[in-house]
Amino acid sequence: MYYDVYIDIVFLTNLLMDYVLLRIVGKLFLRKRNRGRILLAAAVGALFSCLILYVLPDMIFPAKVLLHGGCAWGMLVLGLDLKKNGLLVKALVTVYLMAFFMGGLMEAASVKKATPIRFLIVAAGAYMGLSALIYLSDSFRARWKNIYPVTLSYQGNVQPFFGLLDTGNFLVDPISQKEVFIIKPEVLEALLPQENADRLKHLKENPGELESTEPADLHPHFLPYKTIGEEGVLLAVVLDDLCIHTPREVIHVANPVLALAVEPSALGKEYQVLLNSRILH
Repeated sequence: MYYDVYIDIVFLTNLLMDYVLLRIVGKLFLRKRNRGRILLAAAVGALFSCLILYVLPDMIFPAKVLLHGGCAWGMLVLGLDLKKNGLLVKALVTVYLMAFFMGGLMEAASVKKATPIRFLIVAAGAYMGLSALIYLSDSFRARWKNIYPVTLSYQGNVQPFFGLLDTGNFLVDPISQKEVFIIKPEVLEALLPQENADRLKHLKENPGELESTEPADLHPHFLPYKTIGEEGVLLAVVLDDLCIHTPREVIHVANPVLALAVEPSALGKEYQVLLNSRILH
């Protein structure tokens, strides 16, 4: 049995689907989403799918999976600027899950032989529906748990985390007079080069070596803190940018001051940052 395959329709269909998938993954992983870059990445993915269909139509299934996986990997790097291997793997799994969902939706809507307009309407509806679910999920976290999506950046490396609004955190940096955010060590490990992360870890364990080991661009310093029945000093650094994604707005903090938690396990598993109460009130 033979079928007529129109390569222009294959390209446009894959272009649209890849664009929708990248936009959804960008929302889930809190990436700064440049629509031009996402469109370019989607076009690369669509072109790759056409080449596979035209040049290697009889390729065995495992080889196709590997090639498409490599293509998806490249699309995530190009379109969403994902660089960390751990985050890339999570995003890649999410792309395949979303693709499976979208494929099932298209099958249920019987759009395989439908007009391009109908296909476009179903795809747009799926995108808006998934976006609404993501928004509702973030709103639920913010309203009932006071947990907000947070992005931190350092020298172009942007990473997503979750932050808890700590109503008891009014800590202010005595040097810059800026609000202080408490973080787990894993935050710096995800953002900084390994050398800088190791130097800061050594500095935290040996406070007396501040002058000889400090990475100057991070402006490491110690600041005093006091809680009920406890007081001491925290190692603090300054990064490039922090954004808190609330349901109503994105709160931007330039050059945020971040202090390493004394007992990271006390912060909980759902979040990695304790937000300063002064920021949201």
